Amino acid sequence: MDTSQQKGCSEVVVIKSILIVEDEPLLGNLLLEMIQEETTYQGYLASSGESALNMLSTITPALFLLDYHLPGMNGLELADHLRRREGGKPCPILLMSADLPPGNGVLDHLRTLQKPFDLEVLLQLIAELLAL
Repeated sequence: MDTSQQKGCSEVVVIKSILIVEDEPLLGNLLLEMIQEETTYQGYLASSGESALNMLSTITPALFLLDYHLPGMNGLELADHLRRREGGKPCPILLMSADLPPGNGVLDHLRTLQKPFDLEVLLQLIAELLAL
């Protein structure tokens, strides 16, 4: 039996995934399409914090792109849920909004991106966050 054939079959390629949580369908689909076409990552889209948390039973994202204004819980509340779920270990999160809340230390543990943003800037931030 040729062991080189067996070896080739056992190689597993792990593709990192990115979970986008955006309640605006047009922007969510645009971000998903951009990630699928411009990166090597698998993109997933959720329209609320609750649906994002439900998706975590089947996927383990390497990065979260969160809109600040979401129905139910906002992006900051979702980020807190994600941090508690991971046992406090840092998971890369990018919070996106046209009007982020004022400083006062709330955003110190998060990378933020002001809307509207350039897609090239977003791609650069994704690369930086996943390189950590």
